[in-house]
Amino acid sequence: MAPKKAAPSISVRPDALSDEKCIITGEIEGFKRKEAEQILIDAGATIEKSLNKKVTLVVLGADAGPQKLEKIEKLGIETKDWNELIEEIQGEGGAAPANDDEGDDDEDEEMEEPEEKPEPKKKVAPKAKANTKAKANPAPAAKPTPSSSGDDFLSGKHVIITGTIPGHDRKDAQTILEKEGAIFEKSLNKKVELVVLGGNPGPDKLEKIKDLGAEVIEWKEVAKKLGLELAPEKKVANVEAGAAPDSVDGKTLLITGEIDGLTRSAAQKVLEGAGAKFAKTLNKSVELVVLGANAGPDKLNKIADQGIPTVEWSELIDELGIDVEASEPPKKKAKKN
Repeated sequence: MAPKKAAPSISVRPDALSDEKCIITGEIEGFKRKEAEQILIDAGATIEKSLNKKVTLVVLGADAGPQKLEKIEKLGIETKDWNELIEEIQGEGGAAPANDDEGDDDEDEEMEEPEEKPEPKKKVAPKAKANTKAKANPAPAAKPTPSSSGDDFLSGKHVIITGTIPGHDRKDAQTILEKEGAIFEKSLNKKVELVVLGGNPGPDKLEKIKDLGAEVIEWKEVAKKLGLELAPEKKVANVEAGAAPDSVDGKTLLITGEIDGLTRSAAQKVLEGAGAKFAKTLNKSVELVVLGANAGPDKLNKIADQGIPTVEWSELIDELGIDVEASEPPKKKAKKN
């Protein structure tokens, strides 16, 4: 029997999830749970063992349990569909092929030369202590690094960044602020005094910031205070939704943005029940893109470039006669004569 091939690894940006404590629920297609967790760890995330108040992001796979989803909603934790999250955190190169040379490591180990044991050190007689009662002065406490810009609004403050920073990855932006005396926290907690807001911060994260009462400042304001040149924000294509078709049977679709009251996987299942097929990424096979709220600018630009027809989620559901309820399986409406 041929040995099973390892699941392909996914190249991710190492700091993409650096301030997130994550948990995965549901099944991740093509990956075992441990393999999927390792991808998130590679992106800088900390994996929690159970769903608790420390968790800042729940990654949703297929067939997540309804009780688990209800608990996530009660805790007010941000959720993201696995495929959507991978699109956001993926680095250059995409998925790397599985390594077939599994025996190489063992061969390397056999060729290693045995380590030489260090010779035992000779005992040295202890030096006589000086007969004095004078004590050394304690070292002065470390002070925050002085601001290089002359503006001390960040000096000594416990800071965290949320959202995307135009022209910088998270690590670069953090380094800039650390040079100005900021102290960075790994997660949003009670120590955080100042939150720097980039573009498209998660609504759950904003709610948590409000609950903690932390001060907030937008990145463009920080850049202005520090005399930084702001990277131009990406232009977003004006993608106008078209008329909803009366059938999606046999069509290849893709959902982008947030679907009110449903996870991405649940929304996909609703349309699969109407005969639709789904592409994993935006490619030439996609015949119709279903638009939810807050679709990403890169995705909208790509949709416009490829000229793919689009439709609003709510209009499509109405046209297909599907009654969607978040707590129950979707029911088909009786069509009017």
